[in-house]
Amino acid sequence: MIKSILLIFIFLFSTSVFAQYNANMRGEVEGVYIYTDADYIFFRLKNQPVSHPSCDATFFVISEALPYERRQMLLSRLLTAFASGEALNIGYDSQSECANGYIRVHRVG
Repeated sequence: MIKSILLIFIFLFSTSVFAQYNANMRGEVEGVYIYTDADYIFFRLKNQPVSHPSCDATFFVISEALPYERRQMLLSRLLTAFASGEALNIGYDSQSECANGYIRVHRVG
């Protein structure tokens, strides 16, 4: 009985973790913005969303909560796409979770 309850709890908890990454959009990078007072990486697409239910839609943000090395890989990918004019596929939270008040990014590809 306890194992069953534990498995149900684990299943419910694990599905809520993946619910944060629930949308993708493809677009060309309009700008990448990095500030000296934080480790966030801000960027915009030319077809940036105009609204979001709980975040400011002005920017996509890669959170400072990610390890430094991972942020550097994502920044490199963004800058390469920006310099070449390549469209990227961005995976993000379209419903609730924000990063520094803006749309939280989970994938840059």
